[in-house]
Amino acid sequence: MRASNRDRRGPVLAALCLALILICAPAAAQEAVIRVLPDGTAYEASVEVMGSEHAFWTPGMMGERVPLQVEELEVLGPSGPIEYRETGRGVIAFPEGNYTITYRALVRDNRLVAAFNTPYAVTVTLPEGFDVRNPLIGMVSPGAVISTGPNGTTEIAWDRMTVVEARFYTPDREILLTTFGTIWLAVALVLILPLIISRRKEGE
Repeated sequence: MRASNRDRRGPVLAALCLALILICAPAAAQEAVIRVLPDGTAYEASVEVMGSEHAFWTPGMMGERVPLQVEELEVLGPSGPIEYRETGRGVIAFPEGNYTITYRALVRDNRLVAAFNTPYAVTVTLPEGFDVRNPLIGMVSPGAVISTGPNGTTEIAWDRMTVVEARFYTPDREILLTTFGTIWLAVALVLILPLIISRRKEGE
């Protein structure tokens, strides 16, 4: 017995809807995990890559690409480290495939900048004692979600970004800022208070 046209429309329509969802849904961003070392002078990164090439770079003063110097570089495949070759300043090549690249890079003046050729889901972990939440001495790129991680760490996450930035600080810098702020407020009160009192007397 042949199915009616109406009976066949259901599966066909469902298949079309599923195809549209798959086409329209954005592909999941690759992940990059960055961990700032306890002294805050360097970070270790683990970056997912697909393809046969990867570039290490950071934005320059005018937004230009400046090659990033990295250390302890490894390209890891399913069976372990694989060989790669340098094809230019800050660029490495390897056989086509899916890999995880790990490396270490310096952090200058408590300012971390990570840049990628395509959007990444980026997570930065700051060790205990560092923070970014005071806007006077810390900052993060727009779109960041800041949370407290295990062991007193601070975690900063972005969903799909090509460049992320975080400027972190230590508790002693926050204390210093509070101390200077208190001193300047006291000085301002000492200078302004006599002026307010004299004007009130003149008004009487």
